[in-house]
Amino acid sequence: MSSQAYIIEIGSDAVGIVVRQEGEASFQFHSAVSAFRALDGKKFATAQAAHRAALDHYGGRSRRPQGGGRVSARGKAQRPQLEYA
Repeated sequence: MSSQAYIIEIGSDAVGIVVRQEGEASFQFHSAVSAFRALDGKKFATAQAAHRAALDHYGGRSRRPQGGGRVSARGKAQRPQLEYA
């Protein structure tokens, strides 16, 4: 098995990546945006769990990450999808 890495996006913004090294059981989060630095180094069982944590962190903030998030025509934020690199 080789290492695995996934980009964590909120809207159109890449807010971090998660990496699972060969032989490791968990994914480690690495922030790409300073607003998500609180998640830096945290370990998650799955890439999806890291994405949910990023969404929760984003939801608790009063401002958007750089570049803003996607908003629907009705003004409600759309739940972004996890994208695999």
